[in-house]
Amino acid sequence: MRYVLKESILENGSWVSRDLMDLGDDPARFIIYPGGKGYYFSPELEEILEAKGVEYHAEELEDVFLPFLRHDIRRVVEMFSHRQSAEMRARQASVSDAELSEHHLELHGFDKRRLHFLRFGRIDNGGLDARPWKFLKVLFHRSRDEVEHVIEGMETHLRSHELKTYLYAAFNLQSYFQGHLLKHHPIGLDPEKLDACYVDEICQLNRDRRFFTGVREHEADSLHRYLQKYVVLYFDSDFGSPRLDPSFYKEFVNRRKAYAQAAMAGRSLHQDEALTILGIAREDLKSMSQDDLARHYRRIAKRAHPDRGGDHEDFIKITEAYEVLRCRLP
Repeated sequence: MRYVLKESILENGSWVSRDLMDLGDDPARFIIYPGGKGYYFSPELEEILEAKGVEYHAEELEDVFLPFLRHDIRRVVEMFSHRQSAEMRARQASVSDAELSEHHLELHGFDKRRLHFLRFGRIDNGGLDARPWKFLKVLFHRSRDEVEHVIEGMETHLRSHELKTYLYAAFNLQSYFQGHLLKHHPIGLDPEKLDACYVDEICQLNRDRRFFTGVREHEADSLHRYLQKYVVLYFDSDFGSPRLDPSFYKEFVNRRKAYAQAAMAGRSLHQDEALTILGIAREDLKSMSQDDLARHYRRIAKRAHPDRGGDHEDFIKITEAYEVLRCRLP
């Protein structure tokens, strides 16, 4: 492993990165410890940056060299690491609403979706392009190299069971499953189709010239190093626990409101039949609340759902029976 200190610069209308200094295989050699918890950077490092006309703040160098600080000192610094550099704060504060909209359009969708998941942990990114979002400002005025560096640093905080879900959202794989009940719960989707869609998406991204704007050397017939890690992470990871979260059930019911209303209009199912279908005794129904009935229905509907090997007609009867009994409860 070798490290290179770089900066993003605007060149011919595009942000590119330029090499400032080869740090070798041990950037820690540029950190000097005078004693105690203090440290400063080698005069050689500062002289090279000054000679190349680089404007920077001490906080920026601290951010860059943080991973290479002595462990006991790094722990102290990390306690106060929730601040942005003075340069970045000034850069972002100066962005007007018009500039925010302009930069928002310039950002690649893959970058938006990655940052969205890393910030909020959500698969559903349907409203991401609806308006400019301030949380995306952290990617403004950065070359592709620096964007990847920023996002990679954030990816290190993902837990192992989140990795594949993160890639599912980042590569917008839910677009291949529009209308599918489990499009936001990829663990329940056809894994072979999902794998094929993922390979297709990563190959398309590898050929996307807009994504590689400012990257001087890239051959589309070989996978770029920015994307190679995502192949490994996807195929070496699982979606984690198969437990479905409560949002699944909320989405399940909301998606079928229209069906439920239509079923109510022409229903031929009687209460006794509904009780039998759901396996509820008449006396038990009297003591149940709407929430109790909903929980009971969800347990049965989950097992009977066609996507889990259940019978389609049985699933419809279960749903209709639930609607019949739900209308009988206060």
